[in-house]
Amino acid sequence: MEFDEMARIIEAEASVLDFQGKLAVGQCIADNRFDRNAFADPAESYSEDSMLAAELVVEAGARRYDNAKILQFRSFSKYGIDGGNEPDISKIYGSGLMPDTYLYLGKDENGAWGHFYFGRYTKMAKPFKMLLIAGHGTNVDGSYDPGAIGCGYREAVLTRELVRLIKQRADVNNVPCDVAPDRNYYSYFKYGNTYDFTPYNYVLEVHFNASTVATPIRNNDIKGSMFYIDQRETGHSVEDAILNGLYSIGSRKAWDGVVITQRQWPEGLMVQNRVRAQGVSHAVLETCFISDGDDMAWYQAKKELIATKIIEGIIAGFGLAKNQNSRYAYVGKGIATAEALEDMNVRDGGSINNRIVGLVRRGQRVEVLERRETGWLKVVWPGAECGYAYVSNVNGRYFKYV
Repeated sequence: MEFDEMARIIEAEASVLDFQGKLAVGQCIADNRFDRNAFADPAESYSEDSMLAAELVVEAGARRYDNAKILQFRSFSKYGIDGGNEPDISKIYGSGLMPDTYLYLGKDENGAWGHFYFGRYTKMAKPFKMLLIAGHGTNVDGSYDPGAIGCGYREAVLTRELVRLIKQRADVNNVPCDVAPDRNYYSYFKYGNTYDFTPYNYVLEVHFNASTVATPIRNNDIKGSMFYIDQRETGHSVEDAILNGLYSIGSRKAWDGVVITQRQWPEGLMVQNRVRAQGVSHAVLETCFISDGDDMAWYQAKKELIATKIIEGIIAGFGLAKNQNSRYAYVGKGIATAEALEDMNVRDGGSINNRIVGLVRRGQRVEVLERRETGWLKVVWPGAECGYAYVSNVNGRYFKYV
C-alpha cells in the first residue's frame, strides 16, 4: 500500500479526529497487514496530518498503542450507548462482526464523533493494579441484598470480610490494590450508573456459592471453590493459580473449577459485562458454599490463609514477581503464616544484638518471608511499621505455623 493510498484511507476514516485518532487508523491498517478491504474507500484528498500519520506508522513504526494491536474500530454513532462515547457491548459483540477474543483498548473522540478501538494486548497495558468488589450489599434504593444465607451466615457479610483480608494481604505484598466503594454493584448498574474500571488490570469480585439443597450438618464432604469468567477472556491462568492455592489448603474443585459465565447465564453477568466492556479482566470467585457445613468450617478456620493464597495466585498468575523491578515483598513458594506462642521482640536483623523495633504479641499472626538456618524468621504483618523484621524461632519454640 502506497503512502498516498494509506493517507487517503486515514482521511476517510478519521478526518474529524485529532492526530492521535489518525495515527490509530494508520496503526490499525498496519496491524491488519495493510488489508485494503478492511477499511472505507479512500478519500479523494488528504490532510497533512493524515499523510504524516501514514509516514510515521510505516517508516518509524509509530503506534497509537505501543502495547497492543488495533484490529478493529467502531464509531460512537453506531456502537456507543445511545450513540455516546461509552461502548455498547451488546451491539459490538452481538453483531457477530467482532471476535469475542478482541478486547476494548480505548477510544479517540471529537465531540459526538469518535472511534472505539479493539484488538489484543501485546504486553501488560499498564502497571499492575487490581480492584476488589464484595458481592451483594446495599442497593441503590437503600434496601439490602444479603445474598445467599446458610449455616447462620449472610453472603454479603462474608464477602466484605474476605475482601478486607485480601486487601491486607495485598498491602503486605506491595500488590497495588483498591477496594471498590461499598455497594451492591448489580443494583448500581441496573439503575444506570457507571464506574471507571480502566485504571485496573484485574477486577476480582468475591462471592460465596449456595446449593439448592442445603447441607448444614458436617459430613466431611466439602463442596469447594470455583470461578466464573466471561467467554471473551483469552485464558484463566490467574484463576487456576488461585484455585490451586485454595485446593492446597483443603478446598476442592467445584464444577469445572473455572466456568464460562455464559454456560449458566447466556447474556452474561451485569457487573462482569460492564468491566469487560472497558477492556479489563474480571472474575467472580465463588469462595466456597455458604449452604454447606463443611465448607463454612473450612472458611472460618482458614480465612486468613485463603486470603494469602488468593494474593499468591495473583502474583503467580500475573508474573508480578519477575516484573515491576522486584518490588514485591515476597511471593509464591516458601510463604507461611505463623502465630506467636508468646510475646516476642522484633529486631531489624537476624541476631539478638540487633536493635529492637517492635513487639509481636502472643496470638499475633505474621507472614513468614524467609526462614534462616540460624533459627531466625524474616516476617511482616499488617500494620507493621518497619516493613519487615526478624524474630527468633529457635527449634520452633516461639511460633507455630497455621
